[in-house]
Amino acid sequence: MDNISKIPVALIGEDNLDMGLFSRTLSARGFDPRICSFADLEAVDLSALRLFFLFPPGDHQVLSGAILSLSAIKDNALIVVSTLQVFKEIDPSVKDMICDHLLYPSENAAIERKLKLYRNLFIAGGKTDPGAFVNDLQNRILDLEEQNVAKDKFFAIIAHDLKNPFTGFLGFSEYIAKYYDEISKEDLGDFSVRMYESAQLVYNLIENLLAWSRLRTGNIDFDPMPFDLGEIVERVVKLCETTITKKGINLVNSTPRKVTAFADANMVDTAVRNVVTNALKFTPKGGVVHIGVTAADGFATLFVADSGMGISEDRQKKMFRLGYRVSREGTDGESGTGLGLILSREFMLKNGGDLYFESKEGNGSKFFIKVPTGE
Repeated sequence: MDNISKIPVALIGEDNLDMGLFSRTLSARGFDPRICSFADLEAVDLSALRLFFLFPPGDHQVLSGAILSLSAIKDNALIVVSTLQVFKEIDPSVKDMICDHLLYPSENAAIERKLKLYRNLFIAGGKTDPGAFVNDLQNRILDLEEQNVAKDKFFAIIAHDLKNPFTGFLGFSEYIAKYYDEISKEDLGDFSVRMYESAQLVYNLIENLLAWSRLRTGNIDFDPMPFDLGEIVERVVKLCETTITKKGINLVNSTPRKVTAFADANMVDTAVRNVVTNALKFTPKGGVVHIGVTAADGFATLFVADSGMGISEDRQKKMFRLGYRVSREGTDGESGTGLGLILSREFMLKNGGDLYFESKEGNGSKFFIKVPTGE
């Protein structure tokens, strides 16, 4: 990236290794850092700059004085770059003048997100008044922090959900290892089924986690092309035959075989599989699941309606949000995490479609997968 497109920013602090590394990071991300020490701050004209990165010195009074001085110049964005402990020690009255805290050192992805946000807002801010720029920056940062908190909660839930099937798997395998010569054939068969179900649950969860991670980091294969939606539905129904038979569910598939859609077929396959298996999971024995499709305005909309448990209003509000536990046991004790639906909706949005639902607790649910047809 050449200097013409780089955004001039101030990098204020003492000359040390962290500051030197951060300066190179800024240069590589579209910024032109002007380095200045706290001692020379009064002698340097920084009035033309609006974005300031400050590395706190050992003396917090020096930092406080610098922030007061910079805040008096004009409306600008002051970013403190430090460890969490150092930031906590800053005087609360001074913190009010700081727009953001960039945790450093930190993982590259977190720094990358923040720097991209600063750059985009700086470019947009050049067309608006300085106050609006700072307010926008603070609002975006708040939103980013809320997302990070939600992710932390989300991974805590996932860790718990991973532990449960592993506990069951280890328990059964330990029992077999200790008492293999005393276990009847019938019990061994039962243990094997339970171990397989636990392993399958862990595998599906890890597979969804990896796919979600690749999607969020932009490393997932994305190859939209024409395909037959009806063929995907037929394949998913075949995969679910064991569950359909076991629960005695009447599954009606009225989807025509030739329904042309234009999207990434693997992503749509994942969405259809998650929605259909969810419908079967929450439908009681002897219940009904109906799969069909409608077409209008350049979209094919697949629907999956079930006569199951339905979803409460409170759960509905949290269905596609990270950081909330919305999953529950199915009608036959089946477990899950809720990640599959979150992933599926993100897949559909990436393809220019959508995934949404209608439901009433006790009266079943109807999920819709909206896919572009390319027409």
